[in-house]
Amino acid sequence: MKISFPNMGPNWVAFKSLFTALDPNIEVILPDPTNREAIKIGVKHSPEFVCFPFKATLGDFVSAIKKGADTLVMAIDCGPCRFGFYHAVQERLLHDMGYKHVRVIPLDQADLLEFHWVKTLYEVSPPKNKLALYSGMVRAVIVFLKKAKLLSDIQTAEGIFRAYERNQGDTTETVKNLLIKLDEANTLKELRNFKKVIKEEFNKIDVDKTRNPLKVAIAGEIHISLETFVNLDIRRKLGELGVEIHQNLCLWDWVAHKFHLNFHRKWLEHLAKPYVPMDIGGECYWVIGEYIDRARSGFDGFVHVYPFTCMPEVTARTIITNRLKGIYDLPVIFFSFDEHSGMEGFRTRLEAFVDLMTTRRAHLKNKEKEGKESSTPEFDIGNHFYKECVQLINAK
Repeated sequence: MKISFPNMGPNWVAFKSLFTALDPNIEVILPDPTNREAIKIGVKHSPEFVCFPFKATLGDFVSAIKKGADTLVMAIDCGPCRFGFYHAVQERLLHDMGYKHVRVIPLDQADLLEFHWVKTLYEVSPPKNKLALYSGMVRAVIVFLKKAKLLSDIQTAEGIFRAYERNQGDTTETVKNLLIKLDEANTLKELRNFKKVIKEEFNKIDVDKTRNPLKVAIAGEIHISLETFVNLDIRRKLGELGVEIHQNLCLWDWVAHKFHLNFHRKWLEHLAKPYVPMDIGGECYWVIGEYIDRARSGFDGFVHVYPFTCMPEVTARTIITNRLKGIYDLPVIFFSFDEHSGMEGFRTRLEAFVDLMTTRRAHLKNKEKEGKESSTPEFDIGNHFYKECVQLINAK
């Protein structure tokens, strides 16, 4: 069996380990990094008005099939979002394209405590006795969860250090090296010590700790938020403009939510409930809660990214624009991505947004000096690892 899955930023590291730890005989084939050719293929063979992630992941699947994959895994969810239909429609399209030997196995993650995902792991595991199978599953899940958490830590450190780096590109290179090391770390002892490795690698970056970068939160649809090619590498672009990036959304955040252990998401749901009393799919609930939470915490700006035509995200945008913006006055910029998204206008909008936030910060400081109003209070932001990264920078 040669198994593959679509790209979603650096999370290939965790998904690859999930299957290799399940059984060393499983061959994992990674699709090429999402590129323009993959997007063209996805657009050509997809329904015209389907979500952009559908087209991008279909292109990733074709890339993996051309490299020899015969089994593809696609996550599915429940609710009003079209994501729940991806696997079935994509398998039909792949067969119509001539890849009739390929099967797409759904990975049900609607509620991980219902353990429907165990069926997927059972399907991709070669026949063996049940005791060996279940022990392999337990180890595979542990490795997967540990790597997902470590990827979250890398994302946190990346968002901070890029805003302080003296030599542009050092943070990007550090992240690439860490992903390779994390991919090669497959024993539980190595994974337990890997957070130390992350801090050591980032601590090598030459930083200017005198800077006071803008603090900006990024939220939105999960695939668009995490896959750098489809979001035009927005985290890197903002970081190189001197912005400190805060992004809660990641693989670990999503998995913890599906295991009912993500209490931060429950807090965001509490904040959003007066404006959207029910979950309408996608990340709508949490985008609204995130905007309110970041505004109260004294952030300088908010970035909302989502696929063009995504109904839940468009709803979140409407609520932020028509209701929340007038209450909290946190600058926000929206980016809807599809196959036509281009770099030039994108970068111009980012630069203008940074200028706006810089001017707003200076204006608020002037008002504070004049005694006309107090500055926006900054509450405790970031998790424990964020604070450790800040300490590393301040200690230089």
